[in-house]
Amino acid sequence: MAGSQIEQWQEPELQANLQTDESVEDAATAAAITLAPAPPPLPRPRWQRRLAIAAGVGALGGLGGLLWWVFGRTPPAPHVLDLSPSQSQYATANAETPQLSWQVSQPRQVETMLLRGYAPDGTLVYGPETYDLSQGLPVNLLPYCDQTRRLLTCREVPLDLREPGQYRFELTLLPDIALNLAPVVAESSLVTVADLPQPTVVELAPDQVIYSEAGTQISASTANMAPAVTEAGISVSWIVTNPETLQDLLLVVKRPDGATLGGRRFTLRDPENPAQVALPDALQPFCQLQDRLICQGVPTGMLEVGEYQFELTPVPINLGDRELIAAKQSEVVTIEPRPVRIASFTINGREAQPKYLVPVEPGQQIPGFQVAWRVEGGSTAKVELLPSPGTVGLQGALSMPLSPAGTTTVTLRVTDGQNPPLVRAVTFETFNPRPNQPVIINQGGGGAPSGSEGAPAPQPAAPAPARDPLGESMREGEASSDGSLSDLQTRPPEDLDLKF
Repeated sequence: MAGSQIEQWQEPELQANLQTDESVEDAATAAAITLAPAPPPLPRPRWQRRLAIAAGVGALGGLGGLLWWVFGRTPPAPHVLDLSPSQSQYATANAETPQLSWQVSQPRQVETMLLRGYAPDGTLVYGPETYDLSQGLPVNLLPYCDQTRRLLTCREVPLDLREPGQYRFELTLLPDIALNLAPVVAESSLVTVADLPQPTVVELAPDQVIYSEAGTQISASTANMAPAVTEAGISVSWIVTNPETLQDLLLVVKRPDGATLGGRRFTLRDPENPAQVALPDALQPFCQLQDRLICQGVPTGMLEVGEYQFELTPVPINLGDRELIAAKQSEVVTIEPRPVRIASFTINGREAQPKYLVPVEPGQQIPGFQVAWRVEGGSTAKVELLPSPGTVGLQGALSMPLSPAGTTTVTLRVTDGQNPPLVRAVTFETFNPRPNQPVIINQGGGGAPSGSEGAPAPQPAAPAPARDPLGESMREGEASSDGSLSDLQTRPPEDLDLKF
């Protein structure tokens, strides 16, 4: 419209001049535009009005959503996204403990975490371990966890759980009380903590099952006897596997009926370094410690006569309340007594004979005798002199009287407590050597017999010296038979040179 007005105002003759003078034309055009009134505004398109309305509605909706987000929305609940062990099996032999990893969403909504461990039967065996997240990550989780606004990630958190067994872990999230949300619980897979390899006694044997008593002399006549036990006593040998987990060895000696006689404990830990296995001084001369503990000829000090049975019990480290491993038993070991022997048995200094006949004249004192003995034997040897005094020592001498009854028997009985006894018996029998001696009768009423008148009266014979009938009989013949002495009872009186 401005252009048309300018065209009406310009005269035709000026057209040529305008082409020749452009500067004049520009000034005129500018003056015309300035002087012309402004045109009325054109109406806006409908689509622009709709766009403006939509923008206003969107702004109001955004403002309402923001207000709802700040004041009216329910916060998102936290969740356990992952709860798993680093590995399914751990070995206490390698000083391993279970390690657990977990991932939790919305950690800012969580006030407390509880970690528990359960046995397969539901028994609580670990925890609860409490982690307070109200003030951020606790100190004990800082080395293992990272937390952002939306995620808490913990990796390989170690758990102080060394008891062998199977476990299942449970992580419980307790949201902030103001949120009024229910606790969130998650469970891990099964975790196995393998026990240390248990030490086991695979062999326990005595070096010999039969010994002879200490001091027994082996000769050609006793070549079949067992060797004598030494001052060290019975020796035993054993083999133990997995000695690296061994704390002690208990060696117990018993009777076959179960009665305990004694025992000894061998500690296999270095006092300066308890984690290190070491042989005690008492076992160093007899044992080798490698992948197995092998001991040979360990002395036990048992050297008395009798029967013995040994038990060896391995005690593992970290036993706690667990029961001891079953003991290994040896076979029964026997120490046989030293054989007994009657070295000498004498009567009045001479070797005793089975029977003695002792002449004893009427009215004469009954003689006594002396018995002596010497027995070789061991600690179990028992010597008895019967009928009295009974038990005596291995060597001795004793004076004993003869019995007035006419017969006396003395018995020497020796036993070792196991084998049949040795018996030596001596019998003494007294007799009257003058059984038919006549009685002298005074005839003639006091007168002298014919042919002897005036003869002097006979003088009594001098008393004979005291006799030792037992000693005389032994000197005359120690091995006299019954017939050589009994003929004194059958000989006629005139042969006895008896005077009437």
